[in-house]
Amino acid sequence: MTTKHKYGIDVAEFFTHDADELQKLLDQRTAQYYRHSQSPAHPQLGAHVDWFSDKPLTYALIDMLEWTNKGYVIAGAFHQPLYLKVQLKKPQADIDADLVVLAKEVAEEYAEHRYARNIAETARQVEITLAREIREQEAAAAKALADKVEAARQKAHAALIAEYAKPAKMKAKVEAAA
Repeated sequence: MTTKHKYGIDVAEFFTHDADELQKLLDQRTAQYYRHSQSPAHPQLGAHVDWFSDKPLTYALIDMLEWTNKGYVIAGAFHQPLYLKVQLKKPQADIDADLVVLAKEVAEEYAEHRYARNIAETARQVEITLAREIREQEAAAAKALADKVEAARQKAHAALIAEYAKPAKMKAKVEAAA
């Protein structure tokens, strides 16, 4: 499988390639393919083709025979005056070719989706890491501030104790003078 996405540069690969997940998606899309009918209104791939004509029935049948000559098989029909709608099943060769194209599309879509998920998860993990680092820095700053406050408190306490621990000589001189 070729990859056009580069992991490890800008995006970390949290969600690795999962063959089971890819197969599940392919099975879902294949089931949709067999249920879907291509038409001008719904151009996505399908095992059937909705063909319609607003010509008179004779001319519409002649046009439809061109499709059956190409290998298409009539799966259902609806007719009203000047309107013929037929659901044609594609030839098996066309269905096989469509399934190969479908498998490539599913693989590309899976790779794109996985890359988008990895981009989102990388951004989420970066945000988590930044938030953790900010919390750690704030905690370290708070601890440093608390240490400074404690050191200043101890210094003020020591200065206060030293000031009031001086002998009472001054008090005695003041009282004696009075």
